[in-house]
Amino acid sequence: MKILRIDRQGVLNGAVYNDLESLRQNLCDYHSIDWQLGIDENDKDFIDIHSLTLDEIMDHGEWNYEKITDEEAKQYDDQR
Repeated sequence: MKILRIDRQGVLNGAVYNDLESLRQNLCDYHSIDWQLGIDENDKDFIDIHSLTLDEIMDHGEWNYEKITDEEAKQYDDQR
């Protein structure tokens, strides 16, 4: 089983991950550049983006995912 990332805005579809944790980490890295702009890490309201759950980071960026077979994942590998 693989995890297919789905961009609900339709821009960055097609990435495949081995597990949900890899997807979560990738989305945290992707959004880290714009996460809590203007809030200093020492501010009491600062939240480390890497502490977010998968559901929280998916909601932040309008993402979704689908579980697919290894065979289905090959079609996305072929597109790269």
